[in-house]
Amino acid sequence: MSYFKSSGFFCLFFVFIFWFLNITFSIFISNSQITTILIYFCLAAVSLVYLLLCGRNIVQTLRLHKVNVLSLLLILVLSAVIRPLTGFVSLAGNLLFQDIVSSSITEELSHGLGIMIFSTALLPGIVEELIFRGVIYSGMRKANPIKGILLSSLFFGLAHMNFQQFCYAFVLGIILGVLVEATDSLFASMLLHAVFNGTSLILTYLMTLMPSFSRIASEQTSGSAFQNNLASMTALLPAALISLILSVLLIMAIAHLNGRLGYIKTWFSSRIRSTWPKEKAASLSYFAAVGICIFFAAATELLMRIA
Repeated sequence: MSYFKSSGFFCLFFVFIFWFLNITFSIFISNSQITTILIYFCLAAVSLVYLLLCGRNIVQTLRLHKVNVLSLLLILVLSAVIRPLTGFVSLAGNLLFQDIVSSSITEELSHGLGIMIFSTALLPGIVEELIFRGVIYSGMRKANPIKGILLSSLFFGLAHMNFQQFCYAFVLGIILGVLVEATDSLFASMLLHAVFNGTSLILTYLMTLMPSFSRIASEQTSGSAFQNNLASMTALLPAALISLILSVLLIMAIAHLNGRLGYIKTWFSSRIRSTWPKEKAASLSYFAAVGICIFFAAATELLMRIA
């Protein structure tokens, strides 16, 4: 029973249930947006049932606590501030891996922005946080919050099943994990995640409405993709560094407003870290789930290069 309650088991279970739902709904439903919505609703239901079967208090496990009102405004600012940082990491991913997301999102946006905001911003913001910073991280943080954030963020990134998305999703996962600790509330990470995804969609949608921008972008990508990405990274590096510094300062301010700054500071004390429980944050099941995600990501990358 203890294995059933472990984060490692849930990670492995998540991989199988995700693919089962994906394949099943895709067979019977041709509309990709409806399929995505149904998958998210099912994943949320399965996660909540899992917590109930484990006998856990849902409110406490998911840390569904109130957040300081002013810090909510700072979270909105943070969603904009982190964009140069995540953009830089995304460009770094483009140097090595195929971008299979941008074109599909642009194509899906042609069916309407509203449904995309719901299926690709609001639902992921709620359900993915429930799963990754809720169910999974709640088990991993018992041993070590730093390890828990890194391991849950690693799985969060790889669960996207492609290496290019993994790069920035891993960084975003770390920020979301620290934000949960800074507020002691999953509502904070849900807000940041949903707003970040939503603004990304809106920016992409606006670019598709600007023929002049599309023409300039196509002219810029007519050369070597590697050289273009490298030049963009070089230009974006100062903004990314500023973004990192401002993000840290904003998270510290958010932690202060929620009375959690002192707790976050203890992470940097070797004396206090030595008192943390000497428990394993990950198990063989966790690494099996990670391995499966890597396999699918590698297969996707290979198929894209062959195509």
